[in-house]
Amino acid sequence: MNRRDFLKLLLLSSASLALKASPLQFAPPIISARNKWVPKISSESFGFIAMGDMGTGWKTQYELIKLANNFSPENTPAVILLGDIIYPSAKPELIDPNFIKPFAPMLEKGFKFYPVWGNHDWIADKAVHLKSYFLAPDYYNFRIGPSEIWNLNSNEFDQKQANWLNSSLASSQAIWKIVNLHHSPYSSGLVHHNNVHLIKNLCPILDAHGVDLCLSGHNHLYERTDKINSTVYVVSGGGSASLHKFADKVDFPRLSINSSHHFLHVTGNYLNLSLKSIDIKGNLIDQTALTK
Repeated sequence: MNRRDFLKLLLLSSASLALKASPLQFAPPIISARNKWVPKISSESFGFIAMGDMGTGWKTQYELIKLANNFSPENTPAVILLGDIIYPSAKPELIDPNFIKPFAPMLEKGFKFYPVWGNHDWIADKAVHLKSYFLAPDYYNFRIGPSEIWNLNSNEFDQKQANWLNSSLASSQAIWKIVNLHHSPYSSGLVHHNNVHLIKNLCPILDAHGVDLCLSGHNHLYERTDKINSTVYVVSGGGSASLHKFADKVDFPRLSINSSHHFLHVTGNYLNLSLKSIDIKGNLIDQTALTK
């Protein structure tokens, strides 16, 4: 074999080895299901942190999580993720840098995480990798003390899901009823406006069963309505992503609006519910109280 033939054989062998190795090199990471949601947290009171549109891995995300971690999982045991947990889409290789690393202090402290699937999560095979991580279905409900909470999938709010929600709300004996989803039924955001489909198909179900609070994300701002029938609607999509502007005039009873990075802190007992919006500097943006 001459030198030319030897070099040709060497190159072919190297290419063959590279091809064989490539599936291992680019294989998605193994996702451990370390954060399965808990269907019931028994307590005389309830408390949770809510944050939407947070999954950027940016400095803003880390700063908000640092503030949220000042609360104790003893009286604020849950973290509700209002969708867009991973940007730009929920690929398995982004779960570590955009969720696990930023939320590491709260994961280690023992908070329980309850995900809602956002549109950026859903475009990655209907959030299949995040579902594997959280062991969470498309939509589900859970209890924390005297509250019952329903996490919906607004990417596909169809008749089947509507029937499930209607039946589940009808059978609930909870003092406080809270519904969470990603897309906002009511919002004055200039990027995402009122969601006509949800106003027509979801809101009448909330009205029929006296839902107290409906939280959403999608619009990168904070917004709170007055009661629309029985329900206060709150948009909390300021978890890290670039902020949105909003319209000055709206066709629904808006009480508060603020375009800033923030999270929600919600607490309550059998008689009272308190909701506070806290910005990235630790300042109180807005607060409201509901009573029974």
